Amino acid sequence: MAVSEAVQDILKDKVVCELGCAVGDNMLFMSRYAKEVVGMELKRYRYKHAEKRGVRIIVGDYFKDPLPKADVYYFWPDNGQKDNEALVERILSQPDFKGTIVVAGDMGFPQEIPSVKRCVERWGGRLMEVEFNEGPRHRQSGTFLLAIIEVTE
Repeated sequence: MAVSEAVQDILKDKVVCELGCAVGDNMLFMSRYAKEVVGMELKRYRYKHAEKRGVRIIVGDYFKDPLPKADVYYFWPDNGQKDNEALVERILSQPDFKGTIVVAGDMGFPQEIPSVKRCVERWGGRLMEVEFNEGPRHRQSGTFLLAIIEVTE
């Protein structure tokens, strides 16, 4: 929820696509601000859970299958060290893409952070730190680091 609130101005009245959306938790939060939210998820069992929650999700591989058209792409892949830059390249390779790419990492997992920073170094944009506190258990509080890459040309 903290990320969606922090980037609500970016999401406002836009078509948003979450790549690797799992069961749609973040999509529900983003839908508070976005015109439309669609997710793309590889694992079919997650699709069934997301569908029950009423979110629109496409089963597919975001490295191989066509990406849904969107104004904003958000992702936080399991293997950000390897996948972040490849996903940005994939989005930028879409003909006529103009919009925003939001790449997330958890500062509590230091191995995720260099790749998030490299995205801004490579393609421009800015970094944003987002504090979150959702409870006392593992990964329920800390700081997310977001790379915000805006493509206007």
